[in-house]
Amino acid sequence: MATIATRQASKAKALTGRGQTPWCLVMIIALAVTAGTARSTEPKEDAKSGNNLVGTWKLVSAKYGGEEFKSEEGVTTVKHVTTTQFMWASYSKDGTVTRTAGGDYTLKGEVYEETPRYGISGDFDLIKGKVQTFKWKVEGTKWYHSGKLSNGLTIEEVWERVEKK
Repeated sequence: MATIATRQASKAKALTGRGQTPWCLVMIIALAVTAGTARSTEPKEDAKSGNNLVGTWKLVSAKYGGEEFKSEEGVTTVKHVTTTQFMWASYSKDGTVTRTAGGDYTLKGEVYEETPRYGISGDFDLIKGKVQTFKWKVEGTKWYHSGKLSNGLTIEEVWERVEKK
């Protein structure tokens, strides 16, 4: 009789998913550990490529077409760079994104090339899918980025690394 009851309990556990608590618990712990180790408190250089652009940057000054650019009051522009992708966004005090673009990029020595694949802004269509080539260097917490867009506009930007608060 005990054997039949044990078999029925095992079938019930299999049908209801009960009895899998240890397996689920192991998966939850593994995911939590993975998520915890994936988050980095310090921007790190990509050891393979020497890429110290990985991280989040805030635009602190810019010249477009040789003229000083000043953002509207309360507008912030940030750029996020991973080992293979970039994305920048300009947003207002209330968090509304007004301009953005992103896609893939490559580094070859002092040459940084990005190809915008997605974005929103009045001038995005002029650069979408076209390689944009720049010279770059990082000194301390500043990223100096200059070149000419595919539409002929020269740009000089200075970005500052955003540190964790």
